[in-house]
Amino acid sequence: MNNNINQYPAIFCAHGPKNWQTTKQGALAGLRLGVKDLFAVAGEKNSAGNPDWFAQAAKATTTASAIDKLMAQGCQFVGFTHTDEIAYSLEGNNIHYGVAENPKVKGHACGGSSMGSAAAVAANLVDIGLGTDTGGSVRIPASYCGLFGIRPSHGVIAKDGLIPLAKDFDTIGWLTNSASLLQEVGDVLLPAQTVNQVNTLLVCEPLFDLVATELQPLLEQSLTQAKQHFSHCRSFNLANTEIISELADAFRILQGRNIAQQHGQWISAQNPIFSAAVAGRFTMAMSLTEQEEREALKVQKAWQKIMADNLNTSTCLFLPTTPTTAPKIGADTSTLRMQILTLSAIAGLSRSAQVHLPFSQSAQGHPYGFSLLMSQGNDKSLLETCQNLAASADTTI
Repeated sequence: MNNNINQYPAIFCAHGPKNWQTTKQGALAGLRLGVKDLFAVAGEKNSAGNPDWFAQAAKATTTASAIDKLMAQGCQFVGFTHTDEIAYSLEGNNIHYGVAENPKVKGHACGGSSMGSAAAVAANLVDIGLGTDTGGSVRIPASYCGLFGIRPSHGVIAKDGLIPLAKDFDTIGWLTNSASLLQEVGDVLLPAQTVNQVNTLLVCEPLFDLVATELQPLLEQSLTQAKQHFSHCRSFNLANTEIISELADAFRILQGRNIAQQHGQWISAQNPIFSAAVAGRFTMAMSLTEQEEREALKVQKAWQKIMADNLNTSTCLFLPTTPTTAPKIGADTSTLRMQILTLSAIAGLSRSAQVHLPFSQSAQGHPYGFSLLMSQGNDKSLLETCQNLAASADTTI
């Protein structure tokens, strides 16, 4: 392990504990842990990616239970990792603390908002990157950086000690370089769940149309290979494909209303300095109306019914994680953001579990892959399925 993490200022925060370990015993003994700067550690402060937040923050009196569980299994806390401001971005670019360059693709972004945790894992500075995923903040960095990453189903992991973004959608996720470690962390953080045999793969072909043309053959190839590991493969039943075009906006509105309720008062009182893009999102969030929320809820309920009609404990959905590979640092991603949200909202609106598997790369050598998704409460079945798929990756995927 490189003990001088200060040479990675765009990845690791200056504040917080360094190389902290409470026990050398346990299922994760000696594994290096990087933690997104949203999780409480007793006696420490968090910045949530913003100096104004850090300046007014009080030291935590208790440690987040997710960290306690990992530390109790022997993890070594390397340091807090940077996040986009208040985690309200998918870019991985913080005007205050810097850009975490993608270790796999020089000059390209890691994606956010769990940017520091993803960069740390991709650069082999930590083994486990603990993060959060509200609108894709683990899944997008996993895709861009060629990592395994999970957004657990909503509510299965306690969020005490976590600075929230949008409580109705916030989840605690993690990134690793292997499916086996992804599953081992799940064994520590996830509650007891029945592990079912997943024998049916669902495919929603209209989702492929959301992906850049040059990447669609990669998805088709991954799908062909993934099918070999399931007894059945069938089409996702989607009577009206128009709802796909409504997902991103519905998510944007419902998330935004949550965010305004959570942070609006603080922003009005403190007038913090944000990047133009993040400031614009907060302004948008605080301008949303109850009527817009009601209409968005109708879309969410309709989508939840579609998902419930298609998914069960023995089925998983194959889907693209991102529409592109990692964009260049500094590129205008305003249009890309809504394209990403269309894909990431599938899990968010339905409260489902989703894992990114980094099994392909573009013609330029940029990491890519795909996701598998299962309905709420089937996280361990999903992790087991991904582990079985990855176990044969050397020869078939």
